[in-house]
Amino acid sequence: MKDKTSKSVILFMLILSLVFISGCPGKEPQPKPETQKKIKIGVSLASMEFDGNKIIKKFMEDRSKKEKIQLTWLDAKMDPSQQEKDVDKLIQQKVQAIILQTVDPKEGAKLVDKIVQAKIKVIGLETLPYNAPLDGYVAADHTRVGELQAKFILNQVNGSAQNTQGQSQGQQAGENSQQQDQPAIKSNVKILVIKGDPLDPVAKLIADSARGVLEQSKNVEKVTVQEHPEGDPELAQMTVMNTLQEGSIDAIIATDDRLAEAAVKALKAENKANTVITIGVGADQKTSEALLKGDHDAEIDIMPEQLANFTLDAALDLAKKGNWNNDTIIPNGNFDIPAKIIPVRLIDKEQSHLLLARWGDLKKEEKKAQEEQAGQQEQEQNQEQQGSSESSEGSGSDKEAGQGSKGDKGGQGKKTKVKIVTQDGKVMEVEVDGEIKKIEQGEGGDEKGKEGEEQGSQGGQ
Repeated sequence: MKDKTSKSVILFMLILSLVFISGCPGKEPQPKPETQKKIKIGVSLASMEFDGNKIIKKFMEDRSKKEKIQLTWLDAKMDPSQQEKDVDKLIQQKVQAIILQTVDPKEGAKLVDKIVQAKIKVIGLETLPYNAPLDGYVAADHTRVGELQAKFILNQVNGSAQNTQGQSQGQQAGENSQQQDQPAIKSNVKILVIKGDPLDPVAKLIADSARGVLEQSKNVEKVTVQEHPEGDPELAQMTVMNTLQEGSIDAIIATDDRLAEAAVKALKAENKANTVITIGVGADQKTSEALLKGDHDAEIDIMPEQLANFTLDAALDLAKKGNWNNDTIIPNGNFDIPAKIIPVRLIDKEQSHLLLARWGDLKKEEKKAQEEQAGQQEQEQNQEQQGSSESSEGSGSDKEAGQGSKGDKGGQGKKTKVKIVTQDGKVMEVEVDGEIKKIEQGEGGDEKGKEGEEQGSQGGQ
């Protein structure tokens, strides 16, 4: 008897455990909650007006949707005080890493110190705040940028670019044809280098590198480097205009594309766009289009897609592991900064399609966003109009609103609200049946007719 009771108890417990394991009948097992939290990364950019930054944001956003990344974007709008507020906001949000593109190199070190004290990892993007203890730095090869710019100018003024094409043709048609295609080498070359802010280390690297190559050429007579506080394009445009008035100039090198665009504007205004060689850095949308039109000669593409990819990699690794896969060390005042330097490429008119493909995609997205915004605004306006019809303001002391009969047999069932504002500031609202066809105002007993515009189903003004 005891054995039978024991077996019954064991069987009951077995059935009970199976019920608990399989779950209640009629209910599907609930999915396990996600245990892995998203990595929170803040991005403080100098300005979202820069085309390169638009590409960087697009690339990072696409990655964040596929990976467990929560990105917070803040736009300093080229205002150092705004960027300080943005950094404070990211610190309050307790992000795990901050990607920082500083507006002002002088203020950059203070921002980095604040981030480090909050025990948040910080990665510099393109701009390197002097003597700042960054955890990482990702940038284009700015020294190489200057070298490529200078070599392009020398090739153009010396005819080497044409010679290369002539040699290709000569290999097909014979050495005699090659020699005939070679233009004479130009001497006494004068070059203007439009440099950004005096304290901008990126502008300094590019300008110094370009000048170092140019001054080695015996055919270069003069290299003028002109600095522009805060990289102001308007000042750069004035610099070009003044230089043209002082005498002839053969080529212009710009350390960023805002300055390059300013140079092209000044040259076009003086009908010099086809005689003065120009080359910029950044390959943004406007300079790429100028390149295609022939108003601009070349661009150094800093590869924003790669900048975005490696910067985000650095931020993720630092947030997760505290270190990242850098490939070099850059001295920065009292600190040695782990860094990754991105290769660059020179694009002239013949390769401009490489840039237009990039900006074509961006244009489509911008147009789509504008259409969505316009649609949303139209929807909001329609909702407002449903609550009240358009108001009509008059300037006379008296205003009479007539009733219209357009649309639905004397306007029955429809009402129009008229708002009247007198010259002494009094406001009155009158609601009339139907739609307004005409508004007449009387003054001193003499009535002045004032035809209103017919507004269809929404009434008139």
